[in-house]
Amino acid sequence: MAGLDDKSIQNLVKKMQKQAKPRNVEAKTYDATAPQRVTDERDEERERMFKEMKRREF
Repeated sequence: MAGLDDKSIQNLVKKMQKQAKPRNVEAKTYDATAPQRVTDERDEERERMFKEMKRREF
């Protein structure tokens, strides 16, 4: 019985390793002197607007 438990655990570990890792929401900054991006409700609205614009054809 212990062998089955170990095998099932190994299978679960393999499944977890295959799953996509969550992306880092914060943008990478390569310049320490660059200002940090601050998100607010206008940024969220702007993102929605640009996503909608991408869907439409001009």
